[in-house]
Amino acid sequence: MQPLPQRLRIGLYFLVNAGFVLTVLALAGIGGSSNPRILHLILLFAVCSTPVLDLDGLNGQYVMPSLFLAFYFVSFGLLDFLNLGKGLSSEASPSLFSKTEGVILAGGVMLTLGYRAAMLFGARSTVPRQARDWPMKSIVVIGISMWIIGTLELFYWNIILIPDSSAEAAKKGLETAGTYGTAVLLVARMLQPFGILLMAYAWRLTRSRLLFFLIIVAVVVQVVLGFAINVKGEAMIAGILVILTYVLIEGRLPVGWLIGAALYVLIVFPIFVAARAEIHGNRQIARTSILADLVHTVELAYAAEERVTKGINREQNFLERTSVRGSLQMVVQKTGVDVDFQHGATMTPLLATFIPRFIWSDKPGIATGQVVNKEFHVTEAEYADTYISPSIPGELYWNFGWPGICIGMGVIGAAVGYLGRRFNLAKTKTVTGLLVTVLTIKQVIVALEGTFSPEYVVWFRSLGAIAVMHWLFARVSVRSLTPDTPQQLASPGPSTAVPMNGATALDPFPNLMR
Repeated sequence: MQPLPQRLRIGLYFLVNAGFVLTVLALAGIGGSSNPRILHLILLFAVCSTPVLDLDGLNGQYVMPSLFLAFYFVSFGLLDFLNLGKGLSSEASPSLFSKTEGVILAGGVMLTLGYRAAMLFGARSTVPRQARDWPMKSIVVIGISMWIIGTLELFYWNIILIPDSSAEAAKKGLETAGTYGTAVLLVARMLQPFGILLMAYAWRLTRSRLLFFLIIVAVVVQVVLGFAINVKGEAMIAGILVILTYVLIEGRLPVGWLIGAALYVLIVFPIFVAARAEIHGNRQIARTSILADLVHTVELAYAAEERVTKGINREQNFLERTSVRGSLQMVVQKTGVDVDFQHGATMTPLLATFIPRFIWSDKPGIATGQVVNKEFHVTEAEYADTYISPSIPGELYWNFGWPGICIGMGVIGAAVGYLGRRFNLAKTKTVTGLLVTVLTIKQVIVALEGTFSPEYVVWFRSLGAIAVMHWLFARVSVRSLTPDTPQQLASPGPSTAVPMNGATALDPFPNLMR
């Protein structure tokens, strides 16, 4: 995909923003709220739509910064936008532009400046890099093995070791596993998404029907296990990773998979919401019993859907769950007034990212979500152990105030920009590039609503693991594609990664899965 000329992209940017402004004003008029957040929405959208000026395809160097800003708007602006037509407002302050909105806008601006600085700095480097990829046989065998090991760990940990969602069951399960057993199980859990990515990568390169069948099985297994253990993220992770892999490798949208994802959100997600309240809440059905009589359990959840997802006491819907403005607003309004700044206290676990616990037995570990709940008095005392996420920008502000937002979001944006440029999948398709890109999307972009140390510790460790795997398995030389690369060389069959010796197939085992 060739990007539009700069003049056309600038025109498109202003056209898109003009359309958004008119839509906001129209919805505000329909809703009739006395406190619509019009200025906040217009400014935030103006920042988050800046990738229109740069986007170079669905798998180019700007894809991660673009996704980051899109997710940033969804997290802090989309619900306000949708509520305009309903006459609802998320801001108690009658001011034209609140302090919370200032923090949100500053975070978006610094994120944008950070990734642009990384792109500008990287553009000055003219030293060519020699890319290497894994042999196809290694990709297939290791991918399937990782998925099987990770799935068995997920089943053992959440069904056998911890059979229900109570605190007592979790405590007993951890005691049974022990310190080293828990560490091994956690490492095994990390293998599963890597396995799915490797399988999906191999599928897109080989177009293997067998691999496609295995991927469908992985998606279904994840949905079933996610339903049984009451974790929506586990249910959706396989499908999301397959869609991401398809987009990043092909540079186009998988229409069929996207239709399936839309049906999941419309049909399956409400059943998961109802199951959380009815199956895991009111009835307290054990996870083993859920799997033993899955059809009946789904019927119970479906019957409770109307009551759980509608009415005054309904559960939050999908879009409401994506918004974290409320958490950030709580942090901004109370920090420095009723709650002290943390001065980096919640981020200390980052210091021990690569130090095993058997070496540093007292290394810091902070349940940030529980600390937020207790410090900000979110729930009643009997629910003090409930995790309340401040969001990544919220935690940066809670620790360091305005410098935390400005410097922290700028550094995060620069890191995402650097990785986007370094692992440009439109130019060079490799397993390492795919793993780094998807990992960053998951642990940095999607995890924007989470807490800092748990997400970034996993990110740092996983990047280290990817580096080790690259050193061990990357043996096939790959030529980076440029606009001058001949078409017949740029597209050798289903793969656009080109061996340095001029061969026309990255796959050295053409009949392995066909």
